[in-house]
Amino acid sequence: MNAPVIERARPGDIGEIEELLRGSGLPIEGASAHLEHFFVARVGGSLAGVVGLEQYGEEGLLRSLAVREPHRSKGIGKNLYLRLVDEARSLGIRRLILLTTTAEAYFAARGFRKTGRHTITGALQQSAEFKGACPESALCMELVL
Repeated sequence: MNAPVIERARPGDIGEIEELLRGSGLPIEGASAHLEHFFVARVGGSLAGVVGLEQYGEEGLLRSLAVREPHRSKGIGKNLYLRLVDEARSLGIRRLILLTTTAEAYFAARGFRKTGRHTITGALQQSAEFKGACPESALCMELVL
């Protein structure tokens, strides 16, 4: 297998990104508006994974971490996640927030802890994910950087 290449998403990637997100049961709302802080993993030139960041001042929303089935459990998700954390730090983000219905253990293993949605204030509350793209039942988690 070719080694995965992690790079910034390009505008021409949005169709493939949305297809991967839909196939992974993740929302696509708001993704195209924040594409400048999305990263993709390519294996042999094909899109294998994606992760996105939305910046709201010193807070960031980690969203859309997905890896295609044949490429899972090979470190691609971890590499995408680490690239996103580097990006967040470079932007001056001090707290990463995420909503999840399926990946609590994955993110807990990376230092995220549960927090109530009521702790999220300001502009981040206006993100598509907090305004309904993610269900109310989604767990809110945070990581202080």
